[in-house]
Amino acid sequence: MLKLALKDLRLFFKDKRAMMLTFVLPVTLITLFAFAFGGVGRDKKKSKEYNLPVCDLDKTDASRDAIAKLDSGNTIHVVSFQLEVAQEAVKKGKEDCVLIFHKGFSDSLSKGNPLPVELQYDEAQEMQVGMLQQALFTTLAMLPYSNKGNMMEMMNKRFDKMLGTSDEKLKSNVHLQFDTLYESIQKGIDANPDKSKSTGFNMGSEIKMTKLVEAKEENSLGLIHAVAGTAIMMLLFSVAGMGASLLDEKQEGTLKKLLYSPMHPNNILFGKMLSANVISIAQLSIMFIYASMILGLDLIHHLPSVIVMIIVTAYACSSFGVFLASFAKSRQQVQGLSTLIVLIMSCIGGSMVPIFMMPEFMQKISVISVNYWGIQGFYDIFWRMLPLSDTTFLSRVLVLFIIGTTLNFIALRMFNKNILKIA
Repeated sequence: MLKLALKDLRLFFKDKRAMMLTFVLPVTLITLFAFAFGGVGRDKKKSKEYNLPVCDLDKTDASRDAIAKLDSGNTIHVVSFQLEVAQEAVKKGKEDCVLIFHKGFSDSLSKGNPLPVELQYDEAQEMQVGMLQQALFTTLAMLPYSNKGNMMEMMNKRFDKMLGTSDEKLKSNVHLQFDTLYESIQKGIDANPDKSKSTGFNMGSEIKMTKLVEAKEENSLGLIHAVAGTAIMMLLFSVAGMGASLLDEKQEGTLKKLLYSPMHPNNILFGKMLSANVISIAQLSIMFIYASMILGLDLIHHLPSVIVMIIVTAYACSSFGVFLASFAKSRQQVQGLSTLIVLIMSCIGGSMVPIFMMPEFMQKISVISVNYWGIQGFYDIFWRMLPLSDTTFLSRVLVLFIIGTTLNFIALRMFNKNILKIA
């Protein structure tokens, strides 16, 4: 029994692929998920400033002072935008939201009326916007206290509206009691050394929340992410297997027989590329048709854009499989490498963990993944509703085409070197 166990252990440690899948892969994924969910790599003592697009339509000293107070904190860095530019950036996924100070802000502040402040945002970034809203509320809630008369005037007007046609004696009594209560509260606020923690009544400082980009009934964010992220990840696994079939032909001697035929050696690889592309397009098409028929994804109204994105995504993914097979020495190497690389690309590219949940440095490195560009392209189609001619959507198409062409070119060069060794 002991000898059998030792024999199995010797065989296991000789198999580098088995060792990699057993030890390296789990450790790698644990590290990536820890970074992705913010478990490590963040300075807990120092919070990162959020770049907030702000549009000042009031253009008064009061609005500029309010924006300066927002910018003076440790959590928000204000970036001035024109309204149309900021809204377009939110619609195309370049910004999460835009904070708008509407006309009349100064008058409302001086009279104690509700402040005309609006936060327009992308529903896909609702988690980040929710945390941002708390930081905004703390600052905006204290603006009426910059002039002590503002809050009293505002509250007195609200009491008048609530009391309606009540007699003047009752109104006077209510105002008198409130004035006494307000003076006591104001003394406590003035004595508080950290006014950022005191929001008083918070009356009139509410922020109007408007979804600039929101889910359509048939295209929820979760459905789009599930379909696009999973489809691309599974396609990468499939094309790795297709590319490995080239190594099977090499080991079985079929490749050597093909080299002795009249065809040009490059045609062997081109044939693999063509078949890999056809199968990849078919696989993606079936997955999206299934999502449309069974899960309710609105495919018909975006068909031209979907066809283009399926073709370029399949082209980029299929090139990955051929690229791996061009320099690997055996099918086992391809399977081991492909499993590791696909899972890493899927993790950082958004297939497993949505990009907006990741820390900033992981969001930056996600652009090296095929998954990122494919998922963002399908987001553009189904979530942001961008037309086929939109430059943002076309930029995703171009990047995927460049990735596919680059990997195919490298695969061709590597394949030619391997052919010379065989010949």
